[in-house]
Amino acid sequence: MTEREERDLAWRLADGSKVFDFEKALEFVKFSPAEAEEMIRNREETKRMEEEFARLRERRRLTLREEFG
Repeated sequence: MTEREERDLAWRLADGSKVFDFEKALEFVKFSPAEAEEMIRNREETKRMEEEFARLRERRRLTLREEFG
């Protein structure tokens, strides 16, 4: 992995993280790039699931509103 790729991965890992700032993320990426990529994928999947649940809750709310006023 090139230095540029490591830095890009570290930015992605640190972005929105409550645990990693950029420097800590960069250290982690250098130590374990595969695990860093997995953490990013897991975070993205969790975000997608949260968004889907929010859509489903809204749909259920609207359906209940239509059915019961």
